[in-house]
Amino acid sequence: MDSRILLRGGLVADGVGATARHADVLVEGHRITAMGVVSTSPGECEVVDLTPGSVVCPGFIDAHVHAEGPLLATGLVEGALAQGVTTLVVGQDGQSWVGANAATAQYLNQYFAPVNGRLEPARDLSVAGFRAAVTGRLCQNVAVLASQGTIRHNVAGMAVGPLQAAERDAARREVEQALADGAVGLSSGLDYLPSRFGMAEEVAEIARPLAAAGRPYVSHLRGYGPDVGAGLTELVSVGRDAGARVHASHLWGTPADLAAAFGAADGAGVALTFDMYPYQRSSTILASLLLPTEVQADGPQGTLAALRDPRQRAGLLAGERFTEDYLRNVYLACVPEDRASLAGRSVAEAAEPSGQTAGEWVLDLLADSGLDAGGHLHRPALTEADLAWLNSHERHCAGSDGIYQGQRPHPRGYATFARLAGQYVASSGPASDSADGDSPDGDSAAAWQSLARHLATTAADAYGLRDRGRLAPGMAADICVIAPSGLSATATYTDPRRNAAGVDLVLVNGVITWRDGHPVPAAHAGELVC
Repeated sequence: MDSRILLRGGLVADGVGATARHADVLVEGHRITAMGVVSTSPGECEVVDLTPGSVVCPGFIDAHVHAEGPLLATGLVEGALAQGVTTLVVGQDGQSWVGANAATAQYLNQYFAPVNGRLEPARDLSVAGFRAAVTGRLCQNVAVLASQGTIRHNVAGMAVGPLQAAERDAARREVEQALADGAVGLSSGLDYLPSRFGMAEEVAEIARPLAAAGRPYVSHLRGYGPDVGAGLTELVSVGRDAGARVHASHLWGTPADLAAAFGAADGAGVALTFDMYPYQRSSTILASLLLPTEVQADGPQGTLAALRDPRQRAGLLAGERFTEDYLRNVYLACVPEDRASLAGRSVAEAAEPSGQTAGEWVLDLLADSGLDAGGHLHRPALTEADLAWLNSHERHCAGSDGIYQGQRPHPRGYATFARLAGQYVASSGPASDSADGDSPDGDSAAAWQSLARHLATTAADAYGLRDRGRLAPGMAADICVIAPSGLSATATYTDPRRNAAGVDLVLVNGVITWRDGHPVPAAHAGELVC
């Protein structure tokens, strides 16, 4: 018999209307069955009387996260669940080993391990295989994107030029199969290899199955900041030619440039959304932050040979990215264990005791680690005002870009949703009630609805998750209850793995998975959703 749970007495921000309202929420089995004033007889269900001032939201959706490793290992991303995140969208940046054949998995284990970790053994793992591996073990829902770079490597390895006709056909068939197996779209990572070798026309051709499936093309753009206009132009052209809506990953640039690009997308008839996290620092593999494409074009072994070649080292050291000024803004996140004490320091600071220049030192780090190093980049051009504009835009949804590898991962994996909550609801504090105690203050109620849309509804719409992202009868019972004290971040760059505070209760598919500040043991209610 399905369980029945009544959440009583909360302010419900359902992600649907203009404002939040007081309502009870009845859950039966996996679904919400009633909202409003709900009466039950004693013993009919578990009644949870919420603390006055609690806010009931749709379970949050992380639109961009690198969580394949933790999900395969434990079925849980605790730092996300502590923030009320019930669905994680993985397969990002075109570089996932979900969908990889054995050779591609081996490549990604060396090239992208500081972001995604390693798949051991480096085996074939299709979307269907990933589903089989995690079924019955998930504490959160997972949505999977097919990955363009992974697929390109499957069919052509590190080939630099355009795919041949037979290779394009094979790549398109892999996209079709991934969608049939439950993928919710196609990602690319055009700063990474071999994803970067695919030009717009090629990507659009392999992305054509998205149109019939009603799924988006999702891209880490070829350019951000001053180059964001060109990056978004390429994204829109792929969407137009493939007949698919598009989504930009971790988008940033000036409001003026972005507004112009959004207008161009609308003019082209291409629906465009984006995700972003509330931090000035980015985080990725150190090779991507520092090394030009041509040095990496032959794959990891070719890159390592180049790093040890005196002539190529000299050329790299003459570049802007190996100056002391640039390397003061690059912080070490993931380093070999024998250098773990250096994690968290800037490259320039870490290099000081060595007697080398910062550029020489970091080239040796990359070579000695076999490229297994990751870092954060502080971006002075991305201002707090720009972030506030981005994260309040109607096209925005929350994406942590969470990375869970290394000694000092970016705190965004543990704090994005909590920090954003403080933007939409002042201090993410309790809902302000009117004098009669029955109706929330209008500004407060609208603010909580804005939070629900940015942290859940827009992402559900972007990825076509039709029964997620809203609270209504018939919808999946993914629910987050925020305490009257509000949702607050505690993770920092120096202590990045601290869970957020302020989520009292989380339900995933109608099962309580988080309570009293802790995950509920053996609450394996998550699914691969599509």
